[in-house]
Amino acid sequence: MKTYGDYEARVRESFARQKMMGQLKVVLLEVRAGEVVFEMPFQDAFTQQHGFMHAGAMTTALDTAAGFAAYSVMPADAGVLTIELKVSLMRPARAPRFRIVGRVLKPGRSVTFTEAVAYGLDNDAEVEVARLTASMMVVSGRDEVTG
Repeated sequence: MKTYGDYEARVRESFARQKMMGQLKVVLLEVRAGEVVFEMPFQDAFTQQHGFMHAGAMTTALDTAAGFAAYSVMPADAGVLTIELKVSLMRPARAPRFRIVGRVLKPGRSVTFTEAVAYGLDNDAEVEVARLTASMMVVSGRDEVTG
């Protein structure tokens, strides 16, 4: 996949400004062209009434992973915004921690198609708990949407 400049540094710097990811304690582990890997701990503060991670928290992490995967293959002066997403919640999210992998399916000049998958990690077991597909807009020429 085509990249522009030091895409890893751009992704890491932009991720560091994500206050929501800080609240969720999401850690950016890996950055490759068209792919990022996050890890997020289970947190009681973000559960729903049955004690599972709330779908909103999981969707936020999935959307962010997909967005940064897309951002990794965008021009250096571009920003990224989600314009459409769909989430499938496959099973209750109740593992001690989650690995979230965002990937580019098809890069584009104006829209990049992505997916992100969340896996529950419990000892040696890894189970898919949610999957997102999303369209990400390449934003250029707008001062308020950069990096």
